[in-house]
Amino acid sequence: MVSFTYVDTKEGLLEAAAEWRNSHELAVDLECENNLHHYGSYITLIQISDLHKNWIVDVLKLKEIVPLVDVLENMAIQKIFHDVSFDFRILHEQFACRPRNIFDTQIASLLLGKEHLGLGDLLKEYLGIEKERKYQMADWTKRPLDTQMLSYAVNDTLYLIQLRDLLKKELQEKKRLWWAEEEFTAVENAGLTYKEQTFLDVRGAKELTPEQLGSFKKLFLLRQQLAKKVNRPVHFIINNNRLKEAALHPLHWEKVRGVHPIVRKEHQLFSKAIEEGKKEAVNIPTKEKKRSTTEQKELFEKLNETQQKIAQKIGIKGHLIINKEQMAEVIFAGNKNCLRKWQQKLLEEGGFKL
Repeated sequence: MVSFTYVDTKEGLLEAAAEWRNSHELAVDLECENNLHHYGSYITLIQISDLHKNWIVDVLKLKEIVPLVDVLENMAIQKIFHDVSFDFRILHEQFACRPRNIFDTQIASLLLGKEHLGLGDLLKEYLGIEKERKYQMADWTKRPLDTQMLSYAVNDTLYLIQLRDLLKKELQEKKRLWWAEEEFTAVENAGLTYKEQTFLDVRGAKELTPEQLGSFKKLFLLRQQLAKKVNRPVHFIINNNRLKEAALHPLHWEKVRGVHPIVRKEHQLFSKAIEEGKKEAVNIPTKEKKRSTTEQKELFEKLNETQQKIAQKIGIKGHLIINKEQMAEVIFAGNKNCLRKWQQKLLEEGGFKL
């Protein structure tokens, strides 16, 4: 059993923060509720490890974690994460926190050409450690959490510093550490808008007629309100396919099965939403396709060939060297500044003049 300090008081958080400020590096991981067991997305726990000690911060109990936010934004301390994409968005959404001086072990692994990027895969490959998967779908909002669950949570940060050291060494040997550092800086400075699914994001929604889409939008928003009311994930209320079906063909809401009881209870609201939606048709504006010249098409093809050639030579995914959006920006807008310096260097060495 891994030892850890459980932090669930303001005094405990201040004491822990004093220790964290004396560290040069901290491994960090979050446990979140993300519309899996309850309504909404929010942080429940934050696990932190240095080379000697582990902490679990109970975010649900504390509510405010200013001393920890200060540490995460402290440039003098490197924070090691694995896959920062969701973690950064939820930290920013919930606490206006923007971590600085990071090392993302997943980004490092991508730049080394790894095929299997999960933390468990990397721990097994580099340290011979089998990561438990028992609590991957656990409800981290429950209190109290049993010791086994807490020990599982700590294991996500326990070995991250060791893993960082091994990945960093390999990046240095391949002369790619500066690539990773550029990527980390870009992540730190990127937009951190947390975006939940909208009615237009649902697969097949854009194929509905404007009137049907109006009804679907109203149903989608009603479901969200009711999910919040009963504190259940939206898909527990009624799934997207049934909502689309209702926008196409009338349902007997008071008798419908395979849904949360509140749907039958509030059946009149669902019928009303469909009728109101028909009167508020949603028209999706069509995007005008940009016409490309023969020269632009040839340049695009050459850039694509250069990308594939370099990817095969150095053993990383082609989209890391330059992705389709960057290609379009370079060819059609003449903007090479959308590329990192390491990407520009690779492409120019590969024979493409930017």
